[in-house]
Amino acid sequence: MHDTPGARIAARVDGDEAEVRARRLRAFEQAFVLIVVAEYWLRALPKWGMLGWHYDVLLGVSTVAGVAILAAPWLRRAGFALLAAVHLVLLWTEFPSSGNHAYLELYICLLAILLRRDDPDEALLELRALRWLAVIILFWSGVQKLAHGHWVNGEYLIFSLGSETYRTLLGWTLPADELARIAALSGQVGEGPYRVVGAPPLLGLANATWLAEIALAPALVWRRTRALALPLALLLLAGIEVVAREVFFGLVFASLLLLFAHGDRQSTARWLVAAALVVLALSRLGVLPEVTYY
Repeated sequence: MHDTPGARIAARVDGDEAEVRARRLRAFEQAFVLIVVAEYWLRALPKWGMLGWHYDVLLGVSTVAGVAILAAPWLRRAGFALLAAVHLVLLWTEFPSSGNHAYLELYICLLAILLRRDDPDEALLELRALRWLAVIILFWSGVQKLAHGHWVNGEYLIFSLGSETYRTLLGWTLPADELARIAALSGQVGEGPYRVVGAPPLLGLANATWLAEIALAPALVWRRTRALALPLALLLLAGIEVVAREVFFGLVFASLLLLFAHGDRQSTARWLVAAALVVLALSRLGVLPEVTYY
């Protein structure tokens, strides 16, 4: 790689031995494919036969693409091209209701199509791109929370307490009378106010979230602070996902964050992702207690 200022800045996120990169990327891509294909299936299970023939086609093609990527490395780029095409169709047909994480998944597919994992320079470029993607998402998430202002005074979390999931886990942050008032609101325009008095825990939690996102992003970039920033970022993500239950985004983003882990931790993460997906599938099938997730 050329020694340019941009390359030197990008190199701040490296710190890997060259021989680890290919294994790290392979394990990440395998975990990613499991997440995406499982998402198609787990979306279909509760509404089997009601999603229309076009979704059945997308489900079949995504499954074939996933098997090709996992079982036949020489079909990796073709498999990711199929997966990207399926995602494009899904985004087109479901716009604007498709989840934001679908765009993230499409971007990762495009990186895998454009870059060869068996070429050292291109593998390094893919790893850098994925790591910077994690940094940008984390940092910009905090900036958006600050810029929109709905976290500074806790309005977003107060509004979300209308959801049973949020209310069960965060209800302790509000006085009982305020919690009852918020729970009685239906979220219609003109209702409210979505501000409360006497809820320091909720305000502290709301502001700590965006502050942590902004602070942890640059801390992941420098190797000296990464050892502390990575577990804190994973802990923050876990805390957010326990409440928000956006598990597919959470699993993809956790996999991105683990690309910063020292050594070849991604291989272990791949099996943890597979285990999590099995638990989610068993919940959907009624074998385990039902869990709400998106």
